[in-house]
Amino acid sequence: MLVKGLDTLFALNIGSSLASNRTYIILGGLFGCSAYLISAVIKDISYLILSHGVIFGIAYGFSYGPALVVLGRYFDKKRGIASSLGNMGVSVGSLVFPPVIRLLLDSYGLRGALAVIGGILLNLCVAGALMRPVTFYQDKTDKIDHGQKVWATNSDVYDSNKVKIPSNDEKENHIIKADPINYYNLSNVVKNSDIIQTSSTQKQKLQGLDKRIQTTKHLCKKVVHFKVLKNALFRMWIPVCFLGIIGCVQIVIFIPPHAKDLQISDSDITLLVIIVGASNFISKILLAYFIYINLMPKHILIALSLIITGISCMFISFYTNFVTMTILSVIFGVFGSVYFGLFPAVLVDFVGLEHLSGAMAINMLMQGLGLSISNPILGFLRDMTGSFHASFYLMGTTLIISGAILFLEPLCRRMEIRRTAAQYLQTQIDIQPL
Repeated sequence: MLVKGLDTLFALNIGSSLASNRTYIILGGLFGCSAYLISAVIKDISYLILSHGVIFGIAYGFSYGPALVVLGRYFDKKRGIASSLGNMGVSVGSLVFPPVIRLLLDSYGLRGALAVIGGILLNLCVAGALMRPVTFYQDKTDKIDHGQKVWATNSDVYDSNKVKIPSNDEKENHIIKADPINYYNLSNVVKNSDIIQTSSTQKQKLQGLDKRIQTTKHLCKKVVHFKVLKNALFRMWIPVCFLGIIGCVQIVIFIPPHAKDLQISDSDITLLVIIVGASNFISKILLAYFIYINLMPKHILIALSLIITGISCMFISFYTNFVTMTILSVIFGVFGSVYFGLFPAVLVDFVGLEHLSGAMAINMLMQGLGLSISNPILGFLRDMTGSFHASFYLMGTTLIISGAILFLEPLCRRMEIRRTAAQYLQTQIDIQPL
């Protein structure tokens, strides 16, 4: 999971300058297929660390984060509904794959089942190919920032003798004159000097060097979007995703072995997983409706769902048979998936669409850290106590804490408003003429 977070950090930050989100989703499908095919043929379990740990982590990081970013950019007013419905594929997978995997294991054995699943993962390549970037639907003029336009005409080199660049101030326009070769009149820029002369060769070398320096500097800054870390709302969100992911992912993993400890049959355990998927599917439909009627803010929906799921984990000692485990499966299926359905839309609400890629990368990194740290701890508690009760108590605690943190949103929003206002005032002071 840590590999997944690091790969998402690369794909959504530095990698975004090298390739599009669509490309990374397609690469994710290829890496995912390769991981399962390698797992199907290896005979030493230690190589699973490479195939299923590293390679599949790369696949997950390259496909999941970029897909959420693309989905977030496709929609504006209905982004929450789109995020919830788009995440419904997870619910369908939880509903369909348990019996399918059981059938594959019975028909082809473990190695054959892994090979078939690897082929299924190639569908990610098709999904990525269908995810056209938003710029595909925009006019070329929309790509120019702040309404600035450049017109060029009649020149041997630049196809223009004059380049008119209107500034944002309507009262001021600048005309830059150029001769047919490559000299510029910089009388309005360079002061205390009569003239600056530079040969064309030297100028090209300097321009190339400056371009390389600026590119390197730009890529280094894009390792982590430090701007988004200044946002008080996003800083509040970091512990939420770090703690909340532990319960949201691990509970469904721990339900089958805990049911096994309760002497529940394998067929009933498979049914419990199917119940989780079915409840999850129904929950996504209801969640989309609640967002549509604007019942409550999206972050409050996440907070309540995390707290309810956490409280249900605290009663793990009362789940002693198939019926009571069914109740836990339904509660987790309904409320445990709300986080995944809404967190992309909440990120946009907190940081804006401009910083979505950077915020999503850090979010995925923190999720990977949370899962990487919690996995050995939860396993250690199981080994020390002889049951999964302590593990469920820990997951419930992290869920309740993460949900409670989200109720600090009004305070953090006021802090962010003050920070933005102060930044705006400082900008206005800096641009005042001397």
